[in-house]
Amino acid sequence: MALWLVLIIAGLVSLILGLVGLGQFFIWVGVIAMVVGVVLVLVNRGNRKVG
Repeated sequence: MALWLVLIIAGLVSLILGLVGLGQFFIWVGVIAMVVGVVLVLVNRGNRKVG
C-alpha cells in the first residue's frame, strides 16, 4: 500500500477518534497526517515524467 494512502487513512482514523472524545491531540494528529498524505500525492504527481 502506498505511503500517502496509509497516512490519509491513519489521519481519518485519528480524526474520528478525536471527534468521538478521546482528545484534541488525536484531531491534530489526524489533520497533520492527512495534510502530509495530500502533499506526498501532489509531490509525486509533479515528479512524473511525460512519455
